[in-house]
Amino acid sequence: MTSLTFLGTGGGRFATIYQVRSTGGLYLRDGVNLHIDPGPGALVNMAKLKMDPAKTEAVLISHCHPDHYTDAEVLVEGMTRGGLKKRGWLVGSRSVMEGGDGHGPALSNYHLSLPDKKVMVTPGDEVRIGMMRIGVVKTKHSDPTGVGFIFHTSDGKIGYMSDTELDDDVVKQHEGCRILILALTRPLKARVPNHICTEDAAEIVKRVRPEMALLTHFGAKLIFDGTDKQARYIEENSGVKTVAAEDLMTVTVGKNIRIAKRGQQGTGEILDQDIPQSTLD
Repeated sequence: MTSLTFLGTGGGRFATIYQVRSTGGLYLRDGVNLHIDPGPGALVNMAKLKMDPAKTEAVLISHCHPDHYTDAEVLVEGMTRGGLKKRGWLVGSRSVMEGGDGHGPALSNYHLSLPDKKVMVTPGDEVRIGMMRIGVVKTKHSDPTGVGFIFHTSDGKIGYMSDTELDDDVVKQHEGCRILILALTRPLKARVPNHICTEDAAEIVKRVRPEMALLTHFGAKLIFDGTDKQARYIEENSGVKTVAAEDLMTVTVGKNIRIAKRGQQGTGEILDQDIPQSTLD
């Protein structure tokens, strides 16, 4: 049985700065415990769910933007039992591991030295962690070395399409996935470079045709516009069941795909702060 836990469903600059939603990334369990793109909020939400960072066996970082990596150093310390035991995997793009093209590196030399295995990946690579085979696929993003991942689980292929523009080659790599996880940053009629908007997501889902599409990594403008609204548009225009993920939501994949939601999402109010609408455009 494979499970996916959303430790944060926000993304982009302003959702991250104001924590409109958490930005803690995704946790995948299937014989091995993987934390993917642990941005701000990852550790806080693990604590809420009583998840032990010391049981993490791999940290995967798709590219070198803060909403994807800022909790990674502490998670690496947890994975290595405070740095006292050399264990676990750290997998990341070139920008994450070495830096380049104005990005990174994302972790200090000290933290890079802690895991037992450290792998810098590029599209076309494959990593095997325990029984899990992970394919590394391309993206088209402002971090040119960014990647996505295809997880070959015991319950079928799960594609994680990290930040990217709509691109034919990116889409083709995810064909055959049972579940497609999309980093959907922008809402309807609000396309910007380097990310997908809702219309792009509908086109991607229609072409890949997974059993289910899961939306995450929502920008502030999209959250205020309504995440379920975007999911309905994508489902209606692709014919594929589409779910807008929520913080702390768990998806269990077996013969059937089951979704469990925990708690209530915020209404868009951020304590007593207001985000100027102009910053969301």
